[in-house]
Amino acid sequence: MSTRNLTTLLLAVALWFAPFAHGCVEDGKWFVLDALLAGAFVSYLVGRLSRQSPLVIPRMVLIPIALLALLGTAQVLNPHYTYDPSTQGLRSLPGFRPGLPWTMDRRTSLIALTHWASLALAFIAMVDLIRKRETRWQLLGAMALCGAAMSVMAILIKIQGGLVVPFTQTRSGTFFGTFVYHAHAAAFLNLCWPAALVLAIRSQRGERPLIRTVGVNAFLLIFLALFMNISKFGHLAALPSVVFALILLRKGMPSSLKKLPFQVKLVVAALLTISAILLLVPLLGPSIGRWNHVIESGFGNRPVLFGISAAIIRQFPIWGTGAGTFSLVVPYFTASLDSSFYGRLTHAHQDYLETLVEWGTIGFVCWLLLVGGGFLRGIRNYLHRPSELTTGASLLALSILGIHSLVDFPLQTGSLRLYAAVYLASLWRVRSPDKSDQKDDDEAVGRRGN
Repeated sequence: MSTRNLTTLLLAVALWFAPFAHGCVEDGKWFVLDALLAGAFVSYLVGRLSRQSPLVIPRMVLIPIALLALLGTAQVLNPHYTYDPSTQGLRSLPGFRPGLPWTMDRRTSLIALTHWASLALAFIAMVDLIRKRETRWQLLGAMALCGAAMSVMAILIKIQGGLVVPFTQTRSGTFFGTFVYHAHAAAFLNLCWPAALVLAIRSQRGERPLIRTVGVNAFLLIFLALFMNISKFGHLAALPSVVFALILLRKGMPSSLKKLPFQVKLVVAALLTISAILLLVPLLGPSIGRWNHVIESGFGNRPVLFGISAAIIRQFPIWGTGAGTFSLVVPYFTASLDSSFYGRLTHAHQDYLETLVEWGTIGFVCWLLLVGGGFLRGIRNYLHRPSELTTGASLLALSILGIHSLVDFPLQTGSLRLYAAVYLASLWRVRSPDKSDQKDDDEAVGRRGN
């Protein structure tokens, strides 16, 4: 097996492992994911060194990653406090150097930075590997199939009325599939269905009915699961995002799909809608009740959480409090809150605010260069070549995730970070000098299928 194939295999295994390991929200399972991603990078690096070929990665990818690595290293070298589990409080340390990057707790930041470092190494490998069309579609296919498998499991559990999270003894009325937090499940499904949709569109050009059937059914299963989940954002994002997807991906559709009469499209859409309603009606009660609960509770007390996060940012505006330390610092800003509310403050329920809290303005700008720069590059590539399905799917998935991050914390979990990294790597990729890869994805596929 070549090192390229081994690296792709390890990444595919990581894409399947992370969601089914309850999203990798716990450090124990997250470290396993770290090992898979680090192994993928080592395999990739060995292949590069053996062929004596240089990295083909844009400089604007490496610069913010290097700056974030330097900032994280500076944080752990200058701890201001140490966390004492027995008292659940912070104890001041000698030797602290004010004015330099620092952290509330060295151990907490080291763990968080380990997770980020393994993902960064895998991301660097992916930016290069995804230049090859086959690798892009292999990773998108792994994501689509994993999303479909998760959807089947979740739908069956919902129909059976299960209350125990799979592979655990934990009882919960709000889990979905293997995700303990239903909002993370919604974010996962919203990252999977764009991959399934472009896989379904691409398969229409070929002569392999099995692949065509798998792609279409994967998309329908994932989309149906979104409505069975009680996450509010999953419902709000689903239908308008599909409409946006059909507009965004229209140029990449085969002519056979574009020429379908409007009446046929209308009938198919109506039949799918009716079928979905018949399946969902018995399960809509919990979703409606969840909406009522959220409205009555002031949208999950998110305005209060956002205010607390803003207060922390005002006190530590430049360097932040250290990677992964939000849950350690927030209790010192919540003394006047009700104790029942206090217990839910492990995250800001807004990824942008949490990033500002932990990384400060300097770190936030670095993240903006990495993620925003890739998004802008993707938009430019899409405008230049709108028939490329992988670019459209990446823009779509990251747009949905970016909006979701305004009201929740999907990027604080290993599985969702990894899926987002695959899409972001696709946007950052440098086009291969190989002539076959200079052409659009679906132009080449179309010729093979004709």
